[in-house]
Amino acid sequence: MVRPNRDQISGYFEVRWHGRGGQGAVTGAKSLAECVQGTGRNVVAFPEYGPERRGAPVKAFNRFCDKYIRIHTPVTTPDVVIVIDATLLALPAIKDGAREHTIFLVNIEKTPDQVREILGLGNRVVTVAANSISHKLFKREIPNSTMLGAFAKVAPHIIGLDQLKHEAKHVFSELLGAELVDKNLQAIQQGHNLCHIG
Repeated sequence: MVRPNRDQISGYFEVRWHGRGGQGAVTGAKSLAECVQGTGRNVVAFPEYGPERRGAPVKAFNRFCDKYIRIHTPVTTPDVVIVIDATLLALPAIKDGAREHTIFLVNIEKTPDQVREILGLGNRVVTVAANSISHKLFKREIPNSTMLGAFAKVAPHIIGLDQLKHEAKHVFSELLGAELVDKNLQAIQQGHNLCHIG
């Protein structure tokens, strides 16, 4: 289990998502917020778009707190950075604002040590082959649910696996049929079980 330190100055636990247009970073941030909100925490989720075209880099943000959240600015000092598209790892924006305790959660079929070398940082890294897992379940690359499961492993004090699956079932049931809900719950479980912490 990995337990990031909460920012003692702001009191918020902050997550920054990096992906490309069409990969679901914004949907992932929204789904995570809805699941965490179900546990009673205050949450915020919102995107920051660059060029509005498929494949362009996209950021999305989460902010969690037990108290009312008064700010709605982009996350500049993340506790967790979630990278959905590993081709973005070389971009300086991935490392922006990273502090010593910041954890990088990356959708990639490499080891944490290999990702640390790419980043040029000594931070904790968690890797999960979310594209491969989702391809087996959905026959295409839909990495969000797998990344949510890995997040529960990284930050169980924000939302644990059982809580996440319980809340996700409600969230997904409003949008998807029973078979897809079940596959998304499987993706969450596998993301939790098959991530590599280093």
